[in-house]
Amino acid sequence: MKKYQSGSVALWVVLGIVVAGVVTGLASFISAKNLGARSENAIKADWENLENILGQYSLKVKEAAQVPKMATADLKNVMSSALSGRYGADGSKAVFQFIKEAYPGSVDPTLYRKVQQIVESGRNEFQNAQTSMIDKKRTYQNNLDYFWSGLWLNFAGYPKIDLAKYHAAAA
Repeated sequence: MKKYQSGSVALWVVLGIVVAGVVTGLASFISAKNLGARSENAIKADWENLENILGQYSLKVKEAAQVPKMATADLKNVMSSALSGRYGADGSKAVFQFIKEAYPGSVDPTLYRKVQQIVESGRNEFQNAQTSMIDKKRTYQNNLDYFWSGLWLNFAGYPKIDLAKYHAAAA
């Protein structure tokens, strides 16, 4: 009878270890899958926020300068470059240059100051949003590269988005 009891106990212990391993593995997989979904949704949301900020400031400059509708797309491209820092501290000069080219006549200097204020006020907000997106992308990439989380994320089919699309400047 004792042999039966000790064999039974050993079987229960082994079975308990197997069940615990399966439960731990399943919990780890679910956690990684949730991490992937949460990370990708945060990156996409930050990207949309960058486009929203760019659209807001493009609209503000358009309204301030009364840019015609056909020049709005060009203005958005110039604003994107100015806000993302491609023109350095003088980004608003590029926007003003665009306005001068769109309106070859004389441009009121107060318009230049107003446009400069709009661009400068938008730059910090845009930079903060870019930094947030870059940090979330970096954290997600780290999790993809880590052994355990990367194993489960890859098993769950992540990344599901093209991370190269989400670079520092909005499209």
